[in-house]
Amino acid sequence: MMKEPHPLLQLVLNDSGRLTMPVYYRDQQYCPTCLTKVLKSEDGSLAHLGEINQNTCRPSISVVVTKAIIEMLCDGEKIFVNPIRYRGRVLAPSVIFSSDTHTFKPFINTDYQPVGANWKSEKGYKLGLFYLKDRANSINKEEFDFIAVIDPKAMQKEFISAWSEVDEKNPLETLKQILRSKNNSSLWVKWPGKIEHAQKGNCNENYWFDYQSDNQEVNCTVSVVGIEGNSSGETIYRLQTLLKRKLNEYQLVRSLGTIMLLDNTGNMIPSNHPYFEVISKACINGVRDFVRQNPWVV
Repeated sequence: MMKEPHPLLQLVLNDSGRLTMPVYYRDQQYCPTCLTKVLKSEDGSLAHLGEINQNTCRPSISVVVTKAIIEMLCDGEKIFVNPIRYRGRVLAPSVIFSSDTHTFKPFINTDYQPVGANWKSEKGYKLGLFYLKDRANSINKEEFDFIAVIDPKAMQKEFISAWSEVDEKNPLETLKQILRSKNNSSLWVKWPGKIEHAQKGNCNENYWFDYQSDNQEVNCTVSVVGIEGNSSGETIYRLQTLLKRKLNEYQLVRSLGTIMLLDNTGNMIPSNHPYFEVISKACINGVRDFVRQNPWVV
């Protein structure tokens, strides 16, 4: 278990407003959350200058994550977002970056903390980035061609896992490396050609769930590859299975209290299918596990 303080809460802002590790007893460094001056003592703790700020500030890891994202985009770095693919075509890319800092505009809230940004791509598309899915849902999507969401709280879990494996203990570089690499904390919520109520989210392409049948003879591996919504408001999970070295696509939908297994054209799989029970259980368990691991996606 990670000891307090959290490594990301060791970071401060320098006099240029950039995240950095603090310097002992230097007075020109600031708390990323409340923006007041802080000092680092010999025991490694950060002390806010002024009793009021010391007692009222609640340092936020999410704020540090969002400021790191803005800093990387302002520097022209690429940040990973889970891509959207359909039938071999890439509908939304696996990275975002701002090639022209003149069009890059961060959004801040009333506490002067980042909540997102927008900019134009090299091809003229208008991109929007938000840090919570509910924020992205509350804006006018017609203003953007692409909208990406990065969840800072989900990113914290990935940071903890990565932090335990690194030798060079640099919290800022560890965080940036996660943001550059494949992760489960990002997704697209809008892209050109997206049909309303069609694709609600896409999971990491490497997310798999294995199901071993009771007879130990048949193994079915399931991948959740997409989520859709139909006109009745029902959620449809698009699945890919690997059974006896053969890939197949299925859909799982709950309708009127019944869970139905469909093929990729929407027709029900008959119960007399030779591997109906194995495939059905694997798909149901795969979806349940996916929802537990990704509650913010669905």
